[in-house]
Amino acid sequence: MTTPTEVAVPQASRLADGESCVFTLAFQGKPREAFVLQHDGELVAFLNECPHWAVELDLGDGHFYDVGIERIYCKNHGALFHPRTGVCETGPCLGRSLIRFALRRDESGVWVDPAQVLP
Repeated sequence: MTTPTEVAVPQASRLADGESCVFTLAFQGKPREAFVLQHDGELVAFLNECPHWAVELDLGDGHFYDVGIERIYCKNHGALFHPRTGVCETGPCLGRSLIRFALRRDESGVWVDPAQVLP
């Protein structure tokens, strides 16, 4: 059963390891861009916004993850984020985190809930 705030992300169910997909959700009263990443067999969802400045991580190209270093990265600042937690491990926002959303997968697809921000 879906909650009123959950957003369906059907393309996320087809992601291979290291792949991501972009989608739009309502967050803090306005439409925002977010992404789902498949990492080590697990799906995670984050707001597409660097905690250093409120700018998109990907500069609009939909690429967030570097397979070679196994990290999410910000193309604006070079910051590197842990793919499970979103915590910045190096860069100008060291120690700060990406906004991570609750995500669930069921027989009907993948659902992200922007009302449930995870620590």
